[in-house]
Amino acid sequence: MPFTPTANVDTQCWMNKVLDIDRLKLTDLIWPGVHNAGMDKKAPNYEVVFGNWTTCQNDSFAWQLTKGARAFDLRLGYTPGSPTGTFYFHHNGHQSHRVLDELLDAVNHFLERNPHEFIVLDFHQLRDGDQPFDFKQFNELVKLRLGARAISQDDEEKTIGELKAASGKRRVILASRVSVELDPDLFWGSIAHRWSGSRLTSVAELRRHIADTLDTPRLSSYLWSLTATSYTFLGGPVASSSTSMTGFIRRGAGSANAASSAPTFLMNRKSSGTAGSPIA
Repeated sequence: MPFTPTANVDTQCWMNKVLDIDRLKLTDLIWPGVHNAGMDKKAPNYEVVFGNWTTCQNDSFAWQLTKGARAFDLRLGYTPGSPTGTFYFHHNGHQSHRVLDELLDAVNHFLERNPHEFIVLDFHQLRDGDQPFDFKQFNELVKLRLGARAISQDDEEKTIGELKAASGKRRVILASRVSVELDPDLFWGSIAHRWSGSRLTSVAELRRHIADTLDTPRLSSYLWSLTATSYTFLGGPVASSSTSMTGFIRRGAGSANAASSAPTFLMNRKSSGTAGSPIA
């Protein structure tokens, strides 16, 4: 049964309100998400002029969660240190000065208050240019802070109802490119990103990209990401509230329209007709 959003949707717990969501698998859902979630306007290193091109979100991880985002596109770099280094968020080398611990804190605090919500953490990039990255330390930190909440990829065929019945805590999908130093019982495989391929994308071009992508048949069920972002030469990213993306999201999970300047939607091939589908 498709979910029909209303103006008074509680964005903090919208997944718990979707009718019949318990019968769906994680790959049956369309997840409203955020592109490069660690780059936001409230970050310590936000710079107004240049930041217009490097910043993708309006506020912190905690704010994005409360506004309904459930899939997070994440880009991390690493600074060595003693006894441990620091994992920081960046956009092509431009740092926001937000760090991994902030994300882990936000996710844990949010799920303590909203135990029936599910979250995807897509660690799309674990490196900053040619700088070294400590995969072992990253794995140990994520396992320590979120291991008890992680959903194994072995459970990808289970329904949300079955996952809830099996555990009151496991609500997080952790995804990353394969590395010998990342625990395969903790991390799912990488999530494919489908974007327009152009750094400058008008709203009209974005609409065509979305339509063409959704019309492309998928060979199997898996998580993938459609980035709905429009850029102009002078203005940088176009805020979703000033385009038809607001309506696009409201027809979906009805939750993330205020959370993002650059929204992302995680989907699988069965995108039409499932709960949370943004298809008109």
